[in-house]
This record gives sequence, structure tokens and C-alpha cells, in this order.
Amino acid sequence: MKKTITAVLAIGLVSVAYGALQAGEVVVRDDQMGLAPGSVFDDPSPEVFQYPETEPSAARGLQRAYLGAPPQIPHRIDNLLPIRAKKNGCLRCHDAPDMIGKPRAASGEPTPMPLTHYVKLDDGSLKRADNRHVCVQCHTPQAEVKELVGNTFAP
Repeated sequence: MKKTITAVLAIGLVSVAYGALQAGEVVVRDDQMGLAPGSVFDDPSPEVFQYPETEPSAARGLQRAYLGAPPQIPHRIDNLLPIRAKKNGCLRCHDAPDMIGKPRAASGEPTPMPLTHYVKLDDGSLKRADNRHVCVQCHTPQAEVKELVGNTFAP
């Protein structure tokens, strides 16, 4: 019994010593911690960018980032903000239920809101859904900046 205990203790001591010798000092430098290049203590200044000054009537549609992505806003919206339920400047051009599914006559013509933004009433007519009034929750204005992550999607 005494030999068994001594053998187990000896094996345990050798295992602990071997583990301690193997561990060594693992040092992770601060510039290797994050995904961004440079130190985690750096305070990088974001790139300055400008949103397009294109007026809505002159804007052209933008390519979608992925299948099912909401259309991006290709024109300035500063004159349409703030967007509220009772005051939504986007609706002046895009609330056109009679144009859903029809081709646009001209390339500068606004994209109509899709059927998902409406509620079908009992008489068959369409009413704008009240829960869809904050357009910029899904649709965002785009600035001309370098992509952070490349996109190979093709419609």
C-alpha cells in the first residue's frame, strides 16, 4: 500500500513538474489581440466620408448587397429627416401602390414600396402598414467609401 501511494505521488509530482516546464511564459502582444491592425490602445480616427448630394429626382438605384436585401437609398435624405409616422417625406415619391410590380417608365422614377409595406383591406384596396413608417430602419443612405469586407454577390 505504501509503495502504491509513493508511486502515485511520484507520478503526480513528475506530471506537475513536466507541465510547469512546458507551459513557459505565453505572451500575447497588444497588437495581436484584435481583428484591427495595430494596438488595442490606439484610438484610430474614422475615415471622413460624405453622403451623396444627389437629389431624389436625379438618383439611380444601387446594386443590392445580397438576395432579399432592402433597397439602399441612393440620394440625400437630410431634408427628409426626422421621419415620423405623421410626417414622412419618403412617402411623397415611394407610396405608389398602383405601381407595384410594374416596370418603371424612366430610370429616375422612384421605386415604389413593395406589397409587404401594405395591408390588404376587406374591399381589396391597399392601406400603408402603420408599422412601416421608419424607412431608415432597413433602407440606409450610402456613402462612397472603400468596402471593409469584399462582396462577391451577383444578382
